[in-house]
Amino acid sequence: MNKDFAFILGNGITRLQVDCEGLLDYGYVYGCNRIYQEFAPTVLVSTDAGMAREIQESGYSSRYTHYTRTNHLIAESGARTIPKHLHGYSSGPAAIGIAAQTSACYLFMIGFDLKGVNNLINNIYAGTSHYKDKDNEPMYFGNWVEQINTLMKSHTDKRFVHVNPLDNFTDESFRKNHNFSIMSLDEFKRMINKT
Repeated sequence: MNKDFAFILGNGITRLQVDCEGLLDYGYVYGCNRIYQEFAPTVLVSTDAGMAREIQESGYSSRYTHYTRTNHLIAESGARTIPKHLHGYSSGPAAIGIAAQTSACYLFMIGFDLKGVNNLINNIYAGTSHYKDKDNEPMYFGNWVEQINTLMKSHTDKRFVHVNPLDNFTDESFRKNHNFSIMSLDEFKRMINKT
């Protein structure tokens, strides 16, 4: 395992093109919300009240590392508090922020699609408990962009890599950060196979 690598998993559809559980062999994996039902990433983050409650009540938080907001903590569940400076962040950006505080030099953002698909919500868990329905409009992503930009600016010693952006879309403001880059899915898979 490469301790320089942190893989942060969003829940956009492009994440389905990567063997996310297999990434545990190559570095630390940070996941969000319902991914806990698929496998246990190194760190799980949930900022939604209902999702955080479900995860803690399942017993997951007592067995694995799970971060949530202070006001969503259930006593003695084992869940940890998201660092104070990330408290207003959404789950994906909060996971990036937690990863940025580690020794990892490269933060690979996978499944951070930002935009919707065919004017519909882009989340692989849409339609499940605590998520919007599949036929809802796309989520507003401006707050995610602002939060990720803040992290890039405050962690200039880290490399933030947007892997396999949906339709090659990445927010223009990301490109202004010297520590940001884009990596195609093929490039990413070649890199993983070499490590």
